[in-house]
Amino acid sequence: MTASTSFAVGSEEATYTSWLVVAAILGASFYFYSNHKYLTYVKTADTFDPLYLLIPPIAQMINIMTNNNGLKNIRCNAVMNPFAFLDEFGMLEVSRPVVGGDLFVETDITCSYQPLLNNSIGHVLLGTAVEVEFNRPTPIRHDQFVVQCRTAPPSQQLIYKKAFVNVPIASGPATEPKFAENSWEYPSLAVLVFDSVSANQFRRTMPQTMKFLVDNHFFTMNMYNEMTDDSNANILTILGGGRDPAETQTFLWDAMKERQCMTYLSEEVGDFPPILGNMSLDVEHDLRPFYAFSRETTDGHCTRDGRVSAALVLFLQNLTEISLKVASHEYLENWKNALLHSKERCHFSMHYMRTLTRDNPEYLSLLDLELRESLETLKANGLFEDTVFALVSGRGNPLRVKDQLFTARVEERSPLFSIKLPEKYLRKHFMERSNIGVNANRLTNTREVGLTLMDVALTSPSSEHHEQELEQIGNSSSLLRVVNEVYRSCDDAAIPPHLCLCMDEKPLLSEEYPSYSFEFLQLFEYVKAEALKNDCFEEVDLAKEHLHLTVLSLNPMVQHGIRKERDWTRLRKFHNDMGMNYVEITVEVRAVKRSIDSERIKLYARMRFRHTPMQGFEPVGTPIITWVSKRCLARRVEQFCEMCYHNRLMTDVDPSP
Repeated sequence: MTASTSFAVGSEEATYTSWLVVAAILGASFYFYSNHKYLTYVKTADTFDPLYLLIPPIAQMINIMTNNNGLKNIRCNAVMNPFAFLDEFGMLEVSRPVVGGDLFVETDITCSYQPLLNNSIGHVLLGTAVEVEFNRPTPIRHDQFVVQCRTAPPSQQLIYKKAFVNVPIASGPATEPKFAENSWEYPSLAVLVFDSVSANQFRRTMPQTMKFLVDNHFFTMNMYNEMTDDSNANILTILGGGRDPAETQTFLWDAMKERQCMTYLSEEVGDFPPILGNMSLDVEHDLRPFYAFSRETTDGHCTRDGRVSAALVLFLQNLTEISLKVASHEYLENWKNALLHSKERCHFSMHYMRTLTRDNPEYLSLLDLELRESLETLKANGLFEDTVFALVSGRGNPLRVKDQLFTARVEERSPLFSIKLPEKYLRKHFMERSNIGVNANRLTNTREVGLTLMDVALTSPSSEHHEQELEQIGNSSSLLRVVNEVYRSCDDAAIPPHLCLCMDEKPLLSEEYPSYSFEFLQLFEYVKAEALKNDCFEEVDLAKEHLHLTVLSLNPMVQHGIRKERDWTRLRKFHNDMGMNYVEITVEVRAVKRSIDSERIKLYARMRFRHTPMQGFEPVGTPIITWVSKRCLARRVEQFCEMCYHNRLMTDVDPSP
């Protein structure tokens, strides 16, 4: 009897323990869900408006710099007379110095050139010296070389030393036509890479260049979200065609080289590890030795022939002078000349501008005029007709400890990607044009940028149907091939939560703004006035499915500025109010009934507002059409009358003359 009783009691205890375990598991699961449910995003940052509209307007840095005596250009004085010249055909000519004035007094001078060689240890290596005759053009078949001039023995004083980049015209006497012809059907590819620049920072500090991009129909990704804050990793992923750098076997230049294209790689060297390291690259022009040599022969911020190696000097308030090593305009000039000299042949070029923006993206504004002029020159010489141009940054703005503002959080995570495709190519591939145009306002990740460029690189007569070579990586595809979903989440795009710029809807905050609240009525009247500016609308009413404002905000991990997901465990219990939210209001708009209509056309118009405690509500963009009762391709309310009421148009009328 005692044993039976003990057994029964033991069974009850075991059952009780089991239930405790189950309850503990359920409790832990509920706790995990409650604290991690914000990591699943179902609504993109902005499904219709460009991402830059999310960011409050800030004074343009170019205007600040114009009126700021603390930031200015510097000039360098030459300590040697430039008398070696290289023309576009790869012909070097050295002029004999003239006696008198400030020029060299000695006439017994010998000059020679030495090729700059690449090697696996990363040091500058010079080849065999070849003596050059004065005033006689000499063909140079090396892509980078150094000219040195010395006085006669016994002094042998070095009086001239300069490195040159040599990418001669393909049809010139110093080259052999070994590359395929360039054509719009199988375009070349030119990539200009920035180290740490957000798309919004580029718009703010490069207004002239940005206007040129818009006027010339560049596709700029407004919702490009980085996948890691490591700039080198992002760039290698892009250059590897969207594949992981550790697994990449074929880079963009490898794919272009298979098409018999000339390949040109230019990466600035500085106080940071090079992205290409000591990799042995099978390319025609690898300018790493040139940059390494230029850096070694720079005195302060100037070169011996008076070129600026540091493009600016910053004076602090205490008048302490700090010289900043940044890229010279000459490096951009080398990239431009390489394209001009190769325009008749298929080519791939990449110039990685690292020193200018690595420490502070605001310095990019110093290059605004030069970059615009370079692009204008390339366009004037016909390169836009058969070359794809891409402007890419490895990440958003560099992280700063004091950056606690909403704008900083966004710009740290939104890099730049802008691409121009030849017009004839787009007319032939009209679906690709449509796809990338739609994707400009869809959530985009780093892999898709790489896949898009690889899509261009693989375009050749022998791979007319190369879709099979562009297999989907995860849930990412070429922006030319696939249209991303409207409501794409960061989980879908494989973007880590701490980098995700998707905004969450805040249901509890939304319930505080019902249709009878002062804020709702105020915004309703604003949207109503905006809609009735169009002559085909006559009535605006509440939308039955949207009887309160929708409050949106950045996800908590981004608001806290978390860079590593493990930090979320410590900070998830705390709320970091950045003082800014976004609200949406949706209204029903009715058009004037026409004789051909059986009933009035109805549509839902949505508008977004930015809200801060100090500024209150301010509009973001214009009302967007989210639903319409009759087929209509207009996306904005102001487009409706022209496209869907008075006419039946596929696209909006271009307001420009």
